[in-house]
Amino acid sequence: MSEKMREAAGGEKNGRPLSELLKNGNTIMMLLIIAALLILSIAIPRFMSVGNIFNLLVQASVIGLPAIGLTFIIITAGIDLSLPTNMACSAILGCLIMQKTQNVVLGVLSILFFAVLFGCINGFSVAVLKMVPMIVTLAIQTLNTGISNFCTQGTSIGGLPESFSRIFAGSIGGVVPVSVLVFLVVAVIMHQVLAKTIFGRQLFQTGINERAARVNGINTTKILFCIYVIGGVMAGINGVLTAARLNSAGPTMGPASAFNNIVCACVLGGASVWGGKGSILGTVFGSIVMAIITNVMNLLNVDFFATYVVKGLVIIVVCYLDVLRNRVKEN
Repeated sequence: MSEKMREAAGGEKNGRPLSELLKNGNTIMMLLIIAALLILSIAIPRFMSVGNIFNLLVQASVIGLPAIGLTFIIITAGIDLSLPTNMACSAILGCLIMQKTQNVVLGVLSILFFAVLFGCINGFSVAVLKMVPMIVTLAIQTLNTGISNFCTQGTSIGGLPESFSRIFAGSIGGVVPVSVLVFLVVAVIMHQVLAKTIFGRQLFQTGINERAARVNGINTTKILFCIYVIGGVMAGINGVLTAARLNSAGPTMGPASAFNNIVCACVLGGASVWGGKGSILGTVFGSIVMAIITNVMNLLNVDFFATYVVKGLVIIVVCYLDVLRNRVKEN
């Protein structure tokens, strides 16, 4: 028996395969998604229709874009509760400008500007003022909600140029929705940033031990500021795509409850709320899983409130899996 085979045999007795399995979360997620698709295609025939699959991917992009931003933040053991409301508020302010000017370019840039502005406020508060992320982002969430309702009086902003929806809510070749393509392109770019750049390496070091990272010469203040700005950028992109798909913008397009799906996608994908761990590929898989849950509930006409029960249970399971992963890491 070779040395590697003996190590493998010994590892089975010591529970090593389970450890390796838990560490290789992306593989597990991919296998689970494939298994779920096969089972659901048999149980619900219309689930695998082309239209429903692309609808599922659109739902995944709505969850996945802010989840990509949150992944960067969670790696530092931070949090941004304001992502959904940032998206809604920025879309409302940008669409108000678009409605008055009928200028799509100005409207889109305005949505991105306001989203980044809120991200900068979060980043400055956490990185420079050393405020607690949960508290400051909760405050921005409340601010966003107040601005959204004040500007709209609880209604939606319509009267947007037709070209806005045609460009950002259309499809490539009449098949692939623009939002799905944007999501995939953004995911690839942010994966490269996180996995292949100095910034990404410094981000992980900051998440593992911020004090040690600072001693090693890493500008942790800049790192912390940048990740909240990245979160703002993701919220802005999501705001543009969502407003285009709805052809309007209103307070209900970014409810605070949407944060549950976002954080679940991150943690399901391997990001740890304790910091120092996460990947964009995992977050993409996590977003698809959360979209599958929502999609199946809709296809089965499950009561809306029952969906919350299911997602609540998913959150509990996900948190426990995070605990297990950290135990494996410590051992």
